[in-house]
Amino acid sequence: AYIKVTDEMLAKGSIVSQEVNSELVQEVLKAVESTLYSGDATGSNLRGITTVASAFDAAVAGSTSIANANQIDVLATAMTQIKIAQEGMATVNAIMMNPSDVLQLKLAKLSATDKRYLGRLMDAGQGLSVDGVPIIESTLVTAGTYLIGDFNKAELVQRDGMKIEIGYDADDFTKNFRTIRCEWRGCLVVRNNNRSAFVTGNFATDQAALIALA
Repeated sequence: AYIKVTDEMLAKGSIVSQEVNSELVQEVLKAVESTLYSGDATGSNLRGITTVASAFDAAVAGSTSIANANQIDVLATAMTQIKIAQEGMATVNAIMMNPSDVLQLKLAKLSATDKRYLGRLMDAGQGLSVDGVPIIESTLVTAGTYLIGDFNKAELVQRDGMKIEIGYDADDFTKNFRTIRCEWRGCLVVRNNNRSAFVTGNFATDQAALIALA
């Protein structure tokens, strides 16, 4: 991330510098977070977890159609998919969902006639969980989709920490500007054998797949 400031602004001292540094660091952290989730490994993008995660497999639920399959059914199936694929070597420890989908989950009823809320959705402290696995709300997650897995299997490797430098760019010198740049270098490592520790999918598509089981 970078920002252009005037020489006069820099001359005003540490308060301005602190504000600028804070803003730049925040922008870099937002970029890192976004690319950790869904980066496509092009340019400066990391390879995100969703690009290596396994696709949802409804067959894990068995050969019998699941009536009125809901989001909980999808998540429970995905958990089992991970346990089977990892042969017990992974522990599902987080579910990432868009806030709008979490709201739908909170408001979901057992059926059109049974207005009780879904019992397996637990409210613990300030957060929700499904079968003991916490739900993390994030706008990084596209509405209607989810990511679930053992996030201990994803390793963030830092090569260079936050670095802030000031210099001239293009016609900065003649216009009494300075360019302040903030950068961070690192990568996300999900080993090939650990890719099945993550499952990503689309709720509507995956619910339909569970209902359609022969």
